Parts: sequence; structure tokens; C-alpha cells
Amino acid sequence: MDKTSKLLAEMDPTLVIENEVLFLDNVNEMERLSAIAPVKMDYNAIVICRHGRLMLELGGSQQVKVASGQLLLVPAQKLMQPMMVSTDIDVSALLVSDRVFKLVLGAQIDIWNRAMYLHETYVVDIQRWSETLHSHAHSIFRGEKLELFKEFVLASLRIFLLIICEELLRLGGGQQAVGEGAESCNREKLLFNRFLELLRHERQKKQQVAYYAERLCITPKYLSTVCHNVSGKSPMHWIADGVMEDSYALLCNTDLTVKEIAHRLGFPNSSFFGQYFRAQAGVTPLMYRTKYRNRL
Repeated sequence: MDKTSKLLAEMDPTLVIENEVLFLDNVNEMERLSAIAPVKMDYNAIVICRHGRLMLELGGSQQVKVASGQLLLVPAQKLMQPMMVSTDIDVSALLVSDRVFKLVLGAQIDIWNRAMYLHETYVVDIQRWSETLHSHAHSIFRGEKLELFKEFVLASLRIFLLIICEELLRLGGGQQAVGEGAESCNREKLLFNRFLELLRHERQKKQQVAYYAERLCITPKYLSTVCHNVSGKSPMHWIADGVMEDSYALLCNTDLTVKEIAHRLGFPNSSFFGQYFRAQAGVTPLMYRTKYRNRL
């Protein structure tokens, strides 16, 4: 078990439903997280900042600031590294598995996926919804014993997520791009979401487009068309994003050698991995690791 997994295992959730919905109240472990390696979880995370400030790095390169009265939204398998946590921080976190997330949101999952993957809208303001969210969090998620407790939680979770989707739509993070609707049908959006899901959970993401197309039961050419129509980007762009996030996590979160990391990620050798990494990040894997450790 790596340091991040060990820390997450030590957390004491206020609520747990079959390890698929976790509510952590007063999660001041953020200070502990900031002192160790980045976090990459199997859960979609919604961090509620009630007081204080956070600064994080998402995906190994993008800095995100979160202030009091805001929500931090992090999709499953997204690399998250706390960089600054104020001393007066007061946050809670809701962690939801992909399965439950899709079950609860239904067709609105497309709003979330567009905001997270196409527009990278990770922070939303919740001032006008604060009383509603606070009421739901403390009346339902606190773990009160009810006969229909699971059903209450899932229904409340849907309201909570719909409020977030409403804010994402208001910000434009969940909207289709101009002109996109004429080209992208519901089937294409569904296939694109399935492609992203496959990619998130693939241990060795450095695969050819044909590999993912076969698992989706479509041709590589059609997968390329789908990705371009829905996102404006190629399948290889999304594959490269996934490979780099895994690379960042392994370089920062483990003591594996570059050769061992290359093997784990499916590269034929460390030289090829080094060339690939430098082309994407602008530095070598060892330079990235050194830079990360020097700022701790």
C-alpha cells in the first residue's frame, strides 16, 4: 500500500455506504495530504470549503485555487496534489464511486463530463445554494439511522449533484460548444463518455486507438470521429493526458526507478518513456521528480 492509499484508509468517514459513497466531515486531513505525495482516488470528489483557502495542482500541471464558499470538483482518477492549505481551513468531502455517480445522475452525467474533461471547470461558487447544501449534508449525510437510509442518501445525493450541474451549466462548463450539437448525436456522447471511463480505469493507458475501439465494439476511425465531434480533440490526446497523469503520480508518489515506471506504464524501455515524457512535459522524468521533491 502506497502512502496515499494508507492515509485514505486511515480517514474516519461520517458516512459510508458500501464503500461507494463516503462523507467526510471536518476533513482537516488536507493538511496531512499536503505534506505527502499526490492523491489519485477511485472516487469522484466534491470538497466543500466552508472556511479558509486551498491551492491544489490537478493533473500534474494545472493550479486551482479554492476559497470559502466554493466547491472543488475532482473527477475519479484525477491526480490531485494539495500545494497550500491555510491554517484556518474547514472543509468536508463527499466521495462517490463512478458506478453510483452514473446511477444517480443518469443523463446529466454528460454535464459533469463536459465540465470536467472538456472545459476543466473544477471550482464553482455555492453561496446561493449554501443553506440547501448545508441542510442536506447535516440532516442526511451525518449517518442518522433510518429504515430507508440508503434511499434517502441517494435521493439527496441526486439533488446535491443536480445543484452542482446547474451551476456548471450557468458557468458554461457543461454546455456544448458552438456548432457542436449538429455534429454530435447522443450515441456519440455516450461512446465518448465510455471511452473516458475505459481510459480512467486502464492500468496501462499507452495503448493504440484500436485497443479502445475494439473494447467499444467500433472501428478506430469511428472512435476518432466521435472524439473530434464531441471534444474537438483526438483519442491520442486523451490517451496522452491519461499516460501523463499516471506518470506524474508514479514519479511523485513512489520510489520506483524511471525504468520501473516505464515498464509499469507499458513502454518498451526507459529511453522511449523519457522521450515521450519530455515531449509532453518539456522536462525529463528525473527533472520532474526532482522539481517536485524540491518544493516539498
